[in-house]
Amino acid sequence: MHSGTSAFVYVAVRLGVTLGAGATLGWLAGSVWLGVSGAFGIYLAWNLWQLRALHFWLEHRSVADPPDAMGLWGDVVAQVVRLHRRKRFHKERLTRLFRELRRSTAAMPDGVVMLDPEGEIVWFNRKAGELLDLSRRADLGLRIDNLVRHPDFVRYLRGGQHSLPLIVRLDTPTERYIAFQLISYGEDQRLLMLREVTREVRLEQMRKDFVANASHELRSPLTVVAGYLENFSVDP
Repeated sequence: MHSGTSAFVYVAVRLGVTLGAGATLGWLAGSVWLGVSGAFGIYLAWNLWQLRALHFWLEHRSVADPPDAMGLWGDVVAQVVRLHRRKRFHKERLTRLFRELRRSTAAMPDGVVMLDPEGEIVWFNRKAGELLDLSRRADLGLRIDNLVRHPDFVRYLRGGQHSLPLIVRLDTPTERYIAFQLISYGEDQRLLMLREVTREVRLEQMRKDFVANASHELRSPLTVVAGYLENFSVDP
């Protein structure tokens, strides 16, 4: 606040000195108003030149140096330089964090898909791309329920109960069973975790088939044994 007030005082003093010098020269030349007009025109042209230099630097600040300005223009340039450096610092920091996120999620055994409030794909890691056959060029920005059209998954995505994962069979080139888990975070942002459970599903199906077959095979002998036992239990 103090520096801004000082800059305005500096501008007012400079303008007053310029107009005073113009009035003096005009008085010596016999026309005070002509001298004041000429001094004001020179002062205006100087400010326009400073504005042009600032505009050129703003358009080419990545390769050009900031203009060497004084007074209020110098304060404007200094403020823009500070804002530009702060913005560049935060941009570089976010870029580093995003790279670390990509490296960490790339090493995860599970797939991760980041969704916006409309269910559109914002980002996904390599494992999710492999499981769902996603392409960064073609599928970023598309709705996930347009790519995974299984009715159970669509209901799970639009429903409000996401405490338990949903296992869905996907008919990709090879049959796969994928477990989906939806996690909400931030402001209506959602994270879709997915993991292949094909082996677990097949083992469970094998267990059920074995139990069913064993029950069927043992049913007939047990029936015969039960009949003999009933005969033995009958009094002669």
